Amino acid sequence: MRTPTLRRTRAAAEYRLRHAPDEGAHLRWVAFFQALRSYEEAVGDDPSAVGAHLDRVRAAVGDLAEGGAHDPRALAGLTRDTPTREIDETLSRILWGSARTVPQAA
Repeated sequence: MRTPTLRRTRAAAEYRLRHAPDEGAHLRWVAFFQALRSYEEAVGDDPSAVGAHLDRVRAAVGDLAEGGAHDPRALAGLTRDTPTREIDETLSRILWGSARTVPQAA
């Protein structure tokens, strides 16, 4: 099965990584990307592990978006049964919101 990519989430996270204020923040973003990749691979290869990997991604987003204007219930509402497209949209919205910027269409 083809491994899905959370493209919107990755775009927001890459933007935030480029604007990380210090090395500690940069390392937290690297850990986020590792968790995200593990989740994407689980969706494509090991559906039984999706829940655990999604928990890691949710925890990382919650940590990285601290102080942002996101509703913590949005993260809590993401479960292993949530469609990947909805997870991608929710995570990217939280990450862009915490960056206090909105992506511009090309």
